[in-house]
Amino acid sequence: MDVAVTEILNKLEDEEIIGLAKTVTQGLLKSKTENRKDAIEAILKHSPNELSILRRKCITKDVLFEYVHQNDIQVSLPITKPELIDVIFTFWKKRASDKSTNSESNITPSIELCKSTSNVNNMAEQFSAWFYSMLNQSRPMGREHFWNDAKLTVNILNDAQCQNHNIDGDTLEIVNVLFKLKQEYNLMFNPNLVKEGVQGRLDPHGLVLVLACGTLHIGSDCVGVFEQVFALVRDPSADNNWKIKNTELILRRKIVNAAPKLCDSKLTDGLLQLPSSQM
Repeated sequence: MDVAVTEILNKLEDEEIIGLAKTVTQGLLKSKTENRKDAIEAILKHSPNELSILRRKCITKDVLFEYVHQNDIQVSLPITKPELIDVIFTFWKKRASDKSTNSESNITPSIELCKSTSNVNNMAEQFSAWFYSMLNQSRPMGREHFWNDAKLTVNILNDAQCQNHNIDGDTLEIVNVLFKLKQEYNLMFNPNLVKEGVQGRLDPHGLVLVLACGTLHIGSDCVGVFEQVFALVRDPSADNNWKIKNTELILRRKIVNAAPKLCDSKLTDGLLQLPSSQM
């Protein structure tokens, strides 16, 4: 669907495209997102899926409706942005189905993310870039990214004090706790998007684990580090997209002298012994 998404992205101004690329990559590819072509490539490469792109604020209802109009897609007005997104995805699926029916050579096998080290680790990197970009926004992330019975554990370590939050099976409370945590401390999460800071692993029960760590910032000041583990499971009722089954987050207030590494954390160090590919 990259071609179709690119068609929508091309409706944006250069400034909007470059700004979106910097948001998606958290500014980590500044030198490679300064022109339109490279910016679009970065957006497609580092976004977890097409839906996350269409939900971006700069992809307005007007932009989506213009795409719908140009492709002669019938809709009933008035219509909301989420409804337009649903209409577009239905159109894409039908078009893809028609192409596969007309030509066997057009069938592209799906990538099995859990069958190789590079794919699991690439998935972990893409997921982390997406998740913390969502977390750093000025509004709560969508509860649809979590399973209904998802669990969240948060431990805040500050000097000799420790605060704990545990939420089980309440997705609204999960997204609100994460948002309030960020807002209360005015935090920005900066994941260490290299091999030492983000990796993927396979749980014995079939879960895909994402191990991540990074630094915490208040304005321009680095005030500590975080470690987080996610357990992801595909949801057949949501286009087989990955959703968060459970996650544990540790925040540590400390002086940071070097980029944090997964092997330095008790939360993630033990999990590094799990396989990163199926035998």
